[in-house]
Amino acid sequence: MIRKALGLDTFDVVIHVFVTICAAIILAESAGSNDDVAVPLVFGTSAIVFAIRRKLALRRQPGVSTGEVEAERLAELEARLADVEQVHYRMAELEERLDFSERLLAQQTRGAEARLPGQELH
Repeated sequence: MIRKALGLDTFDVVIHVFVTICAAIILAESAGSNDDVAVPLVFGTSAIVFAIRRKLALRRQPGVSTGEVEAERLAELEARLADVEQVHYRMAELEERLDFSERLLAQQTRGAEARLPGQELH
């Protein structure tokens, strides 16, 4: 979720915050109590750097699909479904024909077995 919104992993964000806080502490300690601008300057600079990193990271992410792309995919899926339904219908028709052929062949075989050799059909 963070990666989707910020373009950066949670680990990257934590590292950025950690480095910012460390830099602010080091600058505040070195400046002493006479410089009240140092800490806000560190956080302001960090915010700008973070914004730049975020923008670059979001650019590298794959684009968000538009409704047009999704509609195209839906149309393709519907066409495939229609093809599958047509194949299913043809398969059912072939099964019926095969069953009919098997019954017809079975009737002919039974009729031939029922007749004794030498008997003629009337």
